[in-house]
Amino acid sequence: MKKLFVILAVGVCMGVGLHGSLLGASDQPKTGGTMTLAIRSDLLLTNPFVNVRSTQGRILDLLFDPLLGLDAKGRIQPHLAEAWETSKDGKVITFKLRKGVKFHNGQEMTTEDVKFSMNYSRNPKNGAQGFPELAPVENVEAVDRYTLRVSLKESSPAFLYSLTAIRAFTVTPKDSVAEGLDKITAFPPGTGPYKFVEWKPQQQVVLERFADFWGPKPYVDRLIMKPNRDDTVRFTALRAGDVDFIERAPLEWVKQIVEGKIKGVRYSAAQHAELRGIEFNVAVPPFNNKKLRQAVVHAVNKEELFQAAFMGLGEVTDQKYPKGHDWYFDGMPVPSFNPEKARALLKEAGYRGETIDFLVHSSPVDQAKATALQAQLKRIGMNMRIKLVDTGQYRTLPRQGEFAFRFDGGTLYPDPLMAYGEYRCEPDLSKRAQNTSGYCNKEMDGWIEKAEKEVNPEKRRALVRQIVAKLMDDMPEMYVGYAPQFYAHRDYVKGFATDSDANFRWWGGGLTHTWLEK
Repeated sequence: MKKLFVILAVGVCMGVGLHGSLLGASDQPKTGGTMTLAIRSDLLLTNPFVNVRSTQGRILDLLFDPLLGLDAKGRIQPHLAEAWETSKDGKVITFKLRKGVKFHNGQEMTTEDVKFSMNYSRNPKNGAQGFPELAPVENVEAVDRYTLRVSLKESSPAFLYSLTAIRAFTVTPKDSVAEGLDKITAFPPGTGPYKFVEWKPQQQVVLERFADFWGPKPYVDRLIMKPNRDDTVRFTALRAGDVDFIERAPLEWVKQIVEGKIKGVRYSAAQHAELRGIEFNVAVPPFNNKKLRQAVVHAVNKEELFQAAFMGLGEVTDQKYPKGHDWYFDGMPVPSFNPEKARALLKEAGYRGETIDFLVHSSPVDQAKATALQAQLKRIGMNMRIKLVDTGQYRTLPRQGEFAFRFDGGTLYPDPLMAYGEYRCEPDLSKRAQNTSGYCNKEMDGWIEKAEKEVNPEKRRALVRQIVAKLMDDMPEMYVGYAPQFYAHRDYVKGFATDSDANFRWWGGGLTHTWLEK
């Protein structure tokens, strides 16, 4: 057996270290109190396997645990499993579970519970959201009380990454959720830092600190979450002191906090919440011309675009992962902002001043970015026309190949093949599934397929680097930067920091590391 990761105290120490780094000399954590949060949407279901999206997923993160964790640099860490080994062929993974982990009903977690939970998600009759993530699994075996063996149909290095989030499955006691039911009357017991107390639909969700939580205990005794979809109403409640904390703080208000115009309120940013880029339809004219794509790339001032759209609060990038992340590659040739070179490439491309439509979603942020881009391209002599469409058209037109170029989005995927695998060739360019750019390179498809099965970390990394280099050369999409999402809270709320996905709880921090200084 090839040992990939065996770690006990280090994982806990790293988590505490990240927590400690948030503290100033005079900011020592205090235990107790109730924190009221204004959240963007209400719970939908009490079956934790069926819906793990958006705000619902963030709440479930406080009640349940994944098998593994993922740190801020994208590296897999221990969680409910404190160690694991992978066979040489990559098809068998043996997990050692943490001993003494209690469910909220006082029962100790064992491999039988994890086996039940994985198999519940694997059963297509249950409608579990994690069904696709567990598709590589052939068999789950409880070897003994704390040893779990998972056999895969074929090697899949990405599989471990899927176990770092509760989307794949939530660990609940054996037989705690009936098969085939998406709606149940109450949450099953979890192992998370908070336990469920009550849910009054469209009024509030109440959670209490779990005294027997296996990890560092949260500081706040009780969380009361009140749903309201209106961003302005949530922020007004925060300013008035009716709530202590809100999610999705409006950008214009965050800007005022930064400028010191709003007293008694602070913010926290999920700096890498949304990847923003410019996608070209490379399958048809005019952007099947590589030199024309390169002209646009050298004409774009990324900082200026983000200033226009996000008041300078975003972070520019040249890859799908930010600098410092484990899957960001240093030393790649990065196209620079160079209007003179852009004009030369425009001439080499044979451009004659024709107007090119840019597909734009009707949201104010996208319109602001598009207007700034239009001005930048005008400076090099390219005529861009903004074509505004509604949400439905913005989703369907790219899949039909009915666009020239547009803004595209994405997220920070835990595994790089989830991020770059979307550029695989697709058979029908009028019915594009993931690869809306229409890009196709059979050689790169082979690299992707090989990387998906490569169990040697160094060889896999070399393949991914090769894929990234090819995409940066062919440029089916230009990565512009990361748009942040914001939380805002009263200044007596201390210690909170979110991750790239704007979660309430993550491996290195969140609401479990937050306390009230009042």
